[in-house]
Amino acid sequence: MKKSLLSLILAITLVMGLAAVLWAKVLPPPANQYTGIYDTKFTQFTRDDCLGCHVSDKVLVDRHHALIITGYQCLDCHVVVSDGSGGFELEDFRTCSNCHKSSPHHVSQKAKDQDCQGCHGDKIDNPLDNHYVPTYGVTSVTPQPIGRTVTTTDGSLAIVQGCSACHQPDATAIDPITNTTRAINSNKENHHGTGIGQPGSTVGDCTWCHDVVNSDYAIRRCEACHGVKSLHNIQVPSSTSNIVVPGSEAAGYGHVGNNWDCVGCHWSWYGNASTSPATVIIPDIKGQSAYTLAAGKETALTITGSSFVNIGGNGVTYNPSVSISNATTSITLTPASFTDSEIKVLVPALQAGSYDLRVTKEGVKSNLAKLVVAPELSVKTAILSSKNTVTVTGTGFGDMPPVDYKSGLGVKIGAVECKVLSWSNTKVVASSPVIQVDAMVTVMTLNGSVSKPVSAAAAKTR
Repeated sequence: MKKSLLSLILAITLVMGLAAVLWAKVLPPPANQYTGIYDTKFTQFTRDDCLGCHVSDKVLVDRHHALIITGYQCLDCHVVVSDGSGGFELEDFRTCSNCHKSSPHHVSQKAKDQDCQGCHGDKIDNPLDNHYVPTYGVTSVTPQPIGRTVTTTDGSLAIVQGCSACHQPDATAIDPITNTTRAINSNKENHHGTGIGQPGSTVGDCTWCHDVVNSDYAIRRCEACHGVKSLHNIQVPSSTSNIVVPGSEAAGYGHVGNNWDCVGCHWSWYGNASTSPATVIIPDIKGQSAYTLAAGKETALTITGSSFVNIGGNGVTYNPSVSISNATTSITLTPASFTDSEIKVLVPALQAGSYDLRVTKEGVKSNLAKLVVAPELSVKTAILSSKNTVTVTGTGFGDMPPVDYKSGLGVKIGAVECKVLSWSNTKVVASSPVIQVDAMVTVMTLNGSVSKPVSAAAAKTR
């Protein structure tokens, strides 16, 4: 028995030594930022981060301008300040975090219900979905919430066996998407930055994340959101092959691409990522060729991102499909073509509305993206129906703008605002002294603007 125990101790010592040698060859921190949400606080999200879900500048503008109907005034958002030389200018109103000091998403009903996957997809687990969380006590290979500091073979210090092995702050980090300097914050700052459980929040409390009773098992509380399955299926390709192969990627591009990725979390385990449990790597959407489509029209759509196709640890290739859904519609589409980073798909004619867009592989879903389908906007005729009145017919005009809604909606002749006499989805009648034949009339709707020269009314026949 003593001999066996001694052999086991020697084996463990050798394993830890080999792991240290492997670790010293490379790499992060910080982890690369090609997938998921950039490791930064909510207040440092960029406009492009927000547009990933909020579709486009136009949708954002329309959504905010619609607040006028609920009692907001223009100067509530467009604050006028002195320019220092006797004139005035507007404070920056295009940086979302100037008004949104904390995440509006983490006070939503989904957040209250702990439905994290509703937005984040399978990169995270829902705390209440009964996913697998180990119940045995922590061991020498169990990751720690932060990690521990060790001396590597070259004499330098490093954090290992925890999230901070890769996820560490870096004020000079380069955003790989925009190729600009963009700070990465610490895990503590990023998690507290969600607003969940913070003083004044209506959602959650400290115990949602912190085990205040048994701190020795704190990692189990982390696994309520970051479980075994979700963590072992996050990866992006690092090679030119453009397809994820567990165990064959450069280190630091995910959790299962390289043996070091395993060691960074488990440290004293000398495992091999090529035999990892990874099957379907979770896809990640970064952009779309269009965010708004015309209703009733078949449209080609290109989706960009990562991990759209991968080879699992079992050697099986997993290919993507595209799902589009809302309260009344749910369709799954087979792409016309795809690579790891791009999907081309033909979207069938859809009714007007807002749709959820995701990439799925074998039921494993990406983060949430949005697709707005708007009525097709067109002008058929613009007729001078009387001396100062024009009648415009067409489609997609939508509802008449409220009387007190003066921001870019209505009818114009050139730059002159006309008086709207009537408005329906297919016909608008407006008047102005400047209306005349060949003048360009523009109808500005929530679905966009459309113009046409004014024509004379057809001569009456007896």
